[in-house]
Amino acid sequence: MIRLALSDPLGTALTWVWALGTAAGLAMIGTLAQGEYSADQDFLPHTSLDDPGPDDAAG
Repeated sequence: MIRLALSDPLGTALTWVWALGTAAGLAMIGTLAQGEYSADQDFLPHTSLDDPGPDDAAG
């Protein structure tokens, strides 16, 4: 009868913790980067044809 070699359960658990932690860390970095990119877009000037220009303002 052939027995399959079982891996170390602690090693397996630590491997899973490392893999899940890495995935969660990368997801967090992506989320933060997306939030920073979106925040930068809020400061860009948005003009429309209805907005008066600097020369059209009364003053």
